Amino acid sequence: MAEKLDKKQMVEFKELLMSEVIQSEALINLLDRKGIVSKAEFLEEMKRVQASMIRA
Repeated sequence: MAEKLDKKQMVEFKELLMSEVIQSEALINLLDRKGIVSKAEFLEEMKRVQASMIRA
């Protein structure tokens, strides 16, 4: 049987989405700053992944 969720532990979708956006942006910035992956390379990869997901 499912447990009842504690309202104090619940977060709104908007909070989860913002957290993910902030984490992603921070990671992209670090990779770019360290010269591991440029922002342009990252955007190209995003487009490639998006295209492959649309085809699937």
